[in-house]
Amino acid sequence: MRESELFRGLSEEELEKVARLGRQETYEAGETIFAEESSADDLYVIESGKVALDLKLRFGSATQRQVTIGAMTAGHGLGWSAIHRAGPFTGTARCLEKTKVVAMDGKELEKLFQDDYRLGYKVMARVLDMVRFRFGHTRNTLAHVLSIASHDLKSPLAAVESYLQVMLGGYAGEVSERQKNMMVRCSERISGLLSLIDDILDMSRLDSAESKFQEASLAAVVESSLENVRSQAAAKTIELTGDLPENLPEIRGIPARLQQLLTNLLTNAVKFTPEGGKVSVRVSEEEKDVKVEVMDTGVGIPSAEIPRIFDDFFRGSNVKAAGAGLGLSIAKKIVEGHRGRLWAESPYFEEKSGKGAKFTFTLPKVMPTPGNGDEAIPKIQETMTRQ
Repeated sequence: MRESELFRGLSEEELEKVARLGRQETYEAGETIFAEESSADDLYVIESGKVALDLKLRFGSATQRQVTIGAMTAGHGLGWSAIHRAGPFTGTARCLEKTKVVAMDGKELEKLFQDDYRLGYKVMARVLDMVRFRFGHTRNTLAHVLSIASHDLKSPLAAVESYLQVMLGGYAGEVSERQKNMMVRCSERISGLLSLIDDILDMSRLDSAESKFQEASLAAVVESSLENVRSQAAAKTIELTGDLPENLPEIRGIPARLQQLLTNLLTNAVKFTPEGGKVSVRVSEEEKDVKVEVMDTGVGIPSAEIPRIFDDFFRGSNVKAAGAGLGLSIAKKIVEGHRGRLWAESPYFEEKSGKGAKFTFTLPKVMPTPGNGDEAIPKIQETMTRQ
């Protein structure tokens, strides 16, 4: 206990108070100390042995896999949810070898911390450090795995797509109409997979990439993004408009990322707006920020789902179009990487449709720079780890 990551540095008197609540438990290799989503009742400190921390990795609503995000040894703490009133455990602790732990009732620990607030402050500070480190480690591990897997998948898929286009063009011999239709459908599915891989690669890059900001014209970004979706809007006879003030101030940012953000929001708006509808962009200048609003007269967002629409891999219950549910998550990371805010409103009644949605984001007019005058802006990663 004295050398554990949670209780290191406590006085002998404080350690004795904590130790009174402990009980020793032994588990064999392969046994589970606690399971993800089970009731978080006890906090554990590993006395000897090795424990794997497993996490369910979910893709969409149906696919999930169990992945190991770390291995804990003597002195490490497990089950912080028991003293955080967070409800169920957020992972699974699985023994890799015979393991002894000291288990402590979470409610009894909470009571002890209330009676001795100095002790509670010391321990909770250690818990916070532990959680921050493990969340960061988990995030980096998953981003690295996704990046490698996605990169390895993209090359063969791109090669297959290239061969399909050659055959569809008739360069490999005559193709019947039936064969052509089948190849077109295959090509569309592969294009969808390549788009998904690009989204996943973007997620990993946003989590780990270091970029230098520059002076950027938001007006140019908006005009270019509108042009990117104009053909999609025309195909559905959707009215696409932009409202930009004159002399819009420049901001500091990454133009390619800002264009990706706005194109993403506009593409979603066009996708979920029925034929004959309207999609518009409105830019306005505020005291400290520039505000951009993307509005549509589409199907809208169920109110209960608005708090979750920016989560990774989340797809709304009223969405039928294909997709992985990463677009809005990427958009949010880009905005927060630029030290802005992004939020959604639905239904949106400006067009009196009874449905519709409005996505709004703000960006600061002048981004702060490091005190040494260097032009480099802190990593996007550094901003996002504070979420």
